Amino acid sequence: MPRHTSFFTVLAVFFTGMAICTNSLALNTDRKQPLKVEADKASIHKKTGTSTYTGHVLVRQGSMRIQARKLTVYTRQGKLEKMVARGRPASFEQRPENRSGNIKATAKKMTFHADRNIIVFENEARLQQDLNTFTSKRIVYNVNTDTVDAGEKNGGNRVTITIQPKSRQQNRTPVKPLQ
Repeated sequence: MPRHTSFFTVLAVFFTGMAICTNSLALNTDRKQPLKVEADKASIHKKTGTSTYTGHVLVRQGSMRIQARKLTVYTRQGKLEKMVARGRPASFEQRPENRSGNIKATAKKMTFHADRNIIVFENEARLQQDLNTFTSKRIVYNVNTDTVDAGEKNGGNRVTITIQPKSRQQNRTPVKPLQ
């Protein structure tokens, strides 16, 4: 198989994985938008099923934005297993369907597990919906069920949740997406 075909196969798996990651959260129009990845460097290894993007990584599709210092995509037999974004911090933002504001998250490490459709935010994790926030060392967001679990199993760190009164949320100014 020519080398360029292998490269495009790996990219197709990556783009499919990004679509899976964001489809449950996304505006319907996001799915119809092109996915754009920008980075200072891209390294794609078909044999190992690993693609690594480094240096000012920016992933965009419709309202979805991921910014990271490094993004690694893991595949097995052409199927997405997981994606890991790292940064100081890495950030995720998307406008969900039928919601008034964007979901925003930051953490030093974000891992999307394709088989379970969950995103794990680790190390200085923060998840925000409208003016409500979760902060913890570790936050798990289940894309399918729209649920959040924060903290560690052994209770080793504190979870802080800030829920704003409904009146304050209704009077807030709209959040603009990252540029």
